[in-house]
Amino acid sequence: MKKFNTNVLSLPPYLSTAWKNVVSLQVISKPWGAVLVVELPSGPVEVPHLDRETIEGIFQAHSEYLQQETKPALPFSFPGFEQMTSVIQHNPEQSDSPDLPPELLEKIASTVNLIGVSDTGSLPKAEPHCNCNYCQITRAIHARVEDKEVEEDISEEDLRFKTWDIQQKADKLYEVVNPLDKKESYNVFLGDPVGCTCGNKNCEHIQAVLRS
Repeated sequence: MKKFNTNVLSLPPYLSTAWKNVVSLQVISKPWGAVLVVELPSGPVEVPHLDRETIEGIFQAHSEYLQQETKPALPFSFPGFEQMTSVIQHNPEQSDSPDLPPELLEKIASTVNLIGVSDTGSLPKAEPHCNCNYCQITRAIHARVEDKEVEEDISEEDLRFKTWDIQQKADKLYEVVNPLDKKESYNVFLGDPVGCTCGNKNCEHIQAVLRS
């Protein structure tokens, strides 16, 4: 009896196996009709005499299996994390555990960059004042994600700190004023020769005007 779903592919007497053992599927034409070729690690298996509806159903089941395998089971996950947390869980009896190696914590935490986690609310929580392995790992993950969010919030414009207010007074003549102290004011001339009333030939006031 033919059976196929998101777990198994059973087409007796030709084969019966889990989808994880199926490398690929293809359909080839033979003189007597279409033949389904199931590629297994041990080699291809040809399954003849399948109607079109059955073949389409098998391909659909395989597609659903692949989607199921690639879909994260948790809002936050990375390879090995689910297996890790199934073994490593918050343990108050280990609250005084020694610190894990920084390079290990960094390697685990850096994985969040690969999966694009943007909501720390979906991450597992560390218990305050607990230093068990689970809490150390989740604390490092939170810190890494929050640092990434801060970095993304800082735009290039935010990094351009305004040091001087610059206003053009005439052709090639500019007034440079300290926005925190309006009494600190200079005139910069960009003609020939370039100069500033501060008396320095290559002062920050001239540089500020040139950058503006």
